[in-house]
Amino acid sequence: MIRRPGHQADVEPPRGVPTPVPGLDLDRAATAVVAAGGSAARFRHALAAGQAQLAADAPVDLVVTLAGIAGWRAGVLGLRDDALARIVDVPPPAAAAALGLAEADLQAFTDRQRSDRFWWPGRTASRGYVCAIGGFAGFGGAWTAPPADARSLAEPGAFAVRTAQRWWRVDADVWGSRLTELPAEPAAAAPRGGRATASLVTFSESYLAWVHVAESA
Repeated sequence: MIRRPGHQADVEPPRGVPTPVPGLDLDRAATAVVAAGGSAARFRHALAAGQAQLAADAPVDLVVTLAGIAGWRAGVLGLRDDALARIVDVPPPAAAAALGLAEADLQAFTDRQRSDRFWWPGRTASRGYVCAIGGFAGFGGAWTAPPADARSLAEPGAFAVRTAQRWWRVDADVWGSRLTELPAEPAAAAPRGGRATASLVTFSESYLAWVHVAESA
């Protein structure tokens, strides 16, 4: 279980540097990733890893598509649907490298992601834990009181949780998460069918909330 905010799939620290591409402002792209809730360092690392699997004269449009996939890998939830749709336009070695996956796992990953946004090949080894969210504000986290009363919302990957008298919406997937304060207590969603059942787990002594998938095979 993660002891601080972050995702279980982020095992290796990001350290790659992408290759400059004429007509593509990589610094501006990294700034946009941060503004959308992602990590600039992980974006650069993911893009560099993918670029290393492309020819030196790869078309700019292909690198732009790869950058969108790298932005999703860096935690930008808003790029998820577009990245999943465009992965087929990128050579598998480059797409897998940008996502930090073995090429042999790429097809299984994309297939599973269409119905289970929290799946990645290492989830079973992590006992179904996907990410930790929140944390104590005094240590740079989001909350001044421990989270409680967690519940699933109707949208995929969406949860609600209370800290003291404040309610928060949590949106998450395997790579990223986002917290938004809610104006009032939300209604819980009816249970959804399917193999994987994701929940938001809290403990009274912790300032973190964990996304956990009970069925983690």
